[in-house]
Amino acid sequence: MKWVIFTGTWRLVNKEVENDVRHAAREVFERGDGLVTGGATGVDFFAMDEFLKLNPECTRIRIFIPARLPHFIDDYRKNWKHSPVEDVDIDNLEYLLKIIKERNPSAVFEVRKDSGDITQAEYDLRHNEEVTFSDEVYAFQVNNSSGTSDTITKARAAGLPIGLHKTYKIKE
Repeated sequence: MKWVIFTGTWRLVNKEVENDVRHAAREVFERGDGLVTGGATGVDFFAMDEFLKLNPECTRIRIFIPARLPHFIDDYRKNWKHSPVEDVDIDNLEYLLKIIKERNPSAVFEVRKDSGDITQAEYDLRHNEEVTFSDEVYAFQVNNSSGTSDTITKARAAGLPIGLHKTYKIKE
């Protein structure tokens, strides 16, 4: 089994991006591989949600978040909630991550940070972890997003193949 990072925008998405991510997640599952994400809204959420439907035991899901789950969600609400990401998106993310963690605690890798703002550097370190524990990358990049570029760059440097790299332009 291979582990495939799904990386992409957490903020700007549309139905095309969502459909592409869900379709790719089903393909990865059907060939017997596992999912790796950074546990964010947007692309990560769509991939996790789709995989949860296909693998309810969550044995083929790895999620890397830059803090313990409650602190991660608090930081998301404080620092990342701005249009188009709304409270309902973060509520849905929290619910999904809690289900996955409840069903398979080893599926969620939490950096042991309990307080204070999570810095961009700490979010970027999460990309290192994703790359370390993965075999391939599927990227869904909207408007040249820097986080997606960071993951792709780190993956290439580590010799991981980029199995899929879709690009989108979405007006902000």
